[in-house]
Amino acid sequence: MSHPTPLLVDELIDPEAMSDDELLGALEEGFARRHEADSRIVRLATAIIQRSRSSLGAGGLASKTGYASPATLLADIGRISLAEAHRICRVAEGTTARRSLIGEHLPAEYPVVAEAVRGARIPVDSASAIIAAIAQASPRADAIHLEAAERALVQFAVENPVDAVRKLAACWRDALDVDGIEPREDELVAARTLHRTILANGLKRYRLDLDPVSSAFMDAAIDAQVGVVIRAPRFDSPEDDENVPDPRALTQIAADAVVDLARHGIACVTTDVPLPSATIVVRMTLESLIGGRGVAQIDGIEQPISATTARRMAADARLIPVVLGGSGEVLDLGVSRRLFSTAQRVALAERDGGCAWGNCARPPSHTEAHHIEWWSRGGETNLANGTSL
Repeated sequence: MSHPTPLLVDELIDPEAMSDDELLGALEEGFARRHEADSRIVRLATAIIQRSRSSLGAGGLASKTGYASPATLLADIGRISLAEAHRICRVAEGTTARRSLIGEHLPAEYPVVAEAVRGARIPVDSASAIIAAIAQASPRADAIHLEAAERALVQFAVENPVDAVRKLAACWRDALDVDGIEPREDELVAARTLHRTILANGLKRYRLDLDPVSSAFMDAAIDAQVGVVIRAPRFDSPEDDENVPDPRALTQIAADAVVDLARHGIACVTTDVPLPSATIVVRMTLESLIGGRGVAQIDGIEQPISATTARRMAADARLIPVVLGGSGEVLDLGVSRRLFSTAQRVALAERDGGCAWGNCARPPSHTEAHHIEWWSRGGETNLANGTSL
């Protein structure tokens, strides 16, 4: 299918000539227009799906234009990924009024999401994440709870980025469908894969898909190595060759950390891997720890795990189970052979969740404990005067 000639965008203003406020305003306006365009694309995709329904057979729009599905049609015309096309189709199907088997009109399956998408108040990716999470929970959840989750997630999505929406949607899903956590967990474990590809430039690419628990171990090992490099003293002096800044990028340091683990496993005759201090924090309620039902969260891992899995992990001496009460206070930091140098540093890492400066997203293993009021000026060494940077 031939593609139409793109329209020229008018009102182009040189961003270099804008003030900071003008630049931010123009960017906000640009995204608002993008969301409006996405809303229109969802409506068009709805029509494509309806005209390509299976009951039409070869006469369906997608089939007669040479496409296997509406999603492949969207991907080709829009020059987008197939994954993005599937997300658009998911939102289109979930936000469109339906007909029952006897022909009566039914509202959209996700009416709150539908209203937000039509009003261009949330992006398609956020809508897709909300629909996917609620759909997974719906077979075993009450309708009133599903409706409350949909409203809460849409309200959150209006003010927050897609990544945050996806994380919160997963939490809602698991809260609504406690019995479904372990089956989904088993599916993720079964889906773990490693693919190796030789690139044209001679590099070898490893694509590793891991379940939440496996990825927690991998992240802890890599972040510990990266953290050592980040926190190392750096003196740019020709007289001190050992402490010059490390020239490697963070991605290179992380890659080298994986290779070091493999090299040690192959060549070393000892069983202990020489890792820096590496800690995995598993967060769960006291009720879940005692009863074995419910959900737990591994710090730094987006996908929740079952309480049963968390209880198994807590038996490992290198894990610190962080048990939270109903109000979120720390009740027990557990025991580990590879703790930070003091319990205070562990508590700071738990409280701050990583770097506490602005929007920095570095994990706890990349940070150091610092005094808010300098110790040299009388600042006390306690949690109230501590921060992770």
